[in-house]
Amino acid sequence: MEKKLHFLQKELLRKLTLSPTLRFNELLIEEIESEHMNYHLKQLIEQNLVKKINGEYALTDSGKDYSNLLDDNMEHLEKQPKCSIIINGIRKNKQGSIEYLLNRRLRHPYFGKVGRLSGKVQFGEALVDAAKRELFEETGLTAQTWNLEEMYRKTRFREDGTPVQDVFFYKFFVTDFSGTMIDTTPYQENFWATKHDVFSKNEFDPYDDLDLDERDTPQDFKLVEACGDAEGY
Repeated sequence: MEKKLHFLQKELLRKLTLSPTLRFNELLIEEIESEHMNYHLKQLIEQNLVKKINGEYALTDSGKDYSNLLDDNMEHLEKQPKCSIIINGIRKNKQGSIEYLLNRRLRHPYFGKVGRLSGKVQFGEALVDAAKRELFEETGLTAQTWNLEEMYRKTRFREDGTPVQDVFFYKFFVTDFSGTMIDTTPYQENFWATKHDVFSKNEFDPYDDLDLDERDTPQDFKLVEACGDAEGY
């Protein structure tokens, strides 16, 4: 969520992005009284966007990060693509057929859609650590073998061209699972299913980009970009 900053506070941030530190008189804005200026600086300090050291003002790490997300006019945050992982988890059943670790979403967006397990990468988190964390948190399972095999950018648009989804997914090919799977959480149902099950039974409503290619080994790393309609979003 964008912080609700006064336009004068955004102007102060703009000035501070152009210098390591600035003194109070170097931050003054024309026609604004110093008392008024002091109020807005205090507001920025309280929000941990600005810090005062030895009589000079500078951006905090949070302030630098926030300013970097603002557009060139320092007016609005620019919406950025998200970063997530996908777990392409497989195993072989007793008949020798490949089964996939899948889930059915029980929340929006894509309510009811069936696909692979996915989740957001936390700030500063390694991709494989994010994948391992999401697997355990969402299913209770762990796995021994992890191969990063694809970076997949998924963008989806409404009929009028409005973008509603823009995500960079890092897909891991995962095998050798252990543990007792959590079948249901408040947000999803987890299960193993074959390609035939997913695409032949009416009980499943797969994502339009769900590709179950029945491989039992990882593929060479590749980059894929896919645009499409926001069907089911």
